[in-house]
Amino acid sequence: MPELDRGTWTLAYDVAGAADAPAALLLHDIPDDRRVWRALATDMVEVFRTIAPDLRGFGESGQPPDPASPPAMRDYAADLAALLDAEGVAACAVIGAGFGAEVALELALDAPDRVDLIVLNGALPAADHPTYDEALRACEAERAEHGRLAGRFGTGRVSAGAAMPLTGTYLRASARERYRHTDADAFAAAHAARGDRDDLLTRLAALPVPALVVAGAEDPLLPAARLLAETLPNGRFEVLEGCGRGAPFVAPQAFEGALGAFLGDVRAAGAHP
Repeated sequence: MPELDRGTWTLAYDVAGAADAPAALLLHDIPDDRRVWRALATDMVEVFRTIAPDLRGFGESGQPPDPASPPAMRDYAADLAALLDAEGVAACAVIGAGFGAEVALELALDAPDRVDLIVLNGALPAADHPTYDEALRACEAERAEHGRLAGRFGTGRVSAGAAMPLTGTYLRASARERYRHTDADAFAAAHAARGDRDDLLTRLAALPVPALVVAGAEDPLLPAARLLAETLPNGRFEVLEGCGRGAPFVAPQAFEGALGAFLGDVRAAGAHP
């Protein structure tokens, strides 16, 4: 496993594929880590050089000890720019889910020359908007509460709450497993960074990169996905039937189909990769 030295801590990541292949950066949601992308990375490796990091504080990545201030979204994006530098990648495709999709947006906005195209699931372009409905607002309120609970009581309280509404022993155990090895401070800090973001709509309206926004038809974040796709000048919106949140993982074949069609169209238009 390669690691990137960030001074007082290291960023862990996986890399696979030919060194001269176009690069694809895969960014996980929280409380997940880079392992969630291994199936997709395996499917992409014949064409792409895939780079899948653990975001700071998650998985096997460290985080700054006793930071003077909590990380902002630009700090997560700066970690990724440094990773691309270390791997000799000038620009790449970026695929993100949840918090990883929001970090992907930050990277694209802060360093648009580093991003050839972007694929997003579960990103909010604004904290609130007239197009958002009560289901979305309730989902976001719950996510914010999870961040506050982790900061005060640790992730055990959060995992218990996440598992409570689920039916079936396996589903409850799976929900709890997502949080078992998650650093509570890192989880709380990531949620705080989300909460402190500025409204991105004005900046996103000037972002020229080709973009695919994917959402499940039953995802409570669907209105935000539609708003994001409509705001991006070169945005495409794809709704996957029969799934809710986490479309890349609950409907991987449908997600990869949408991704493949998008990449084909980008290539046909003469854009990278």
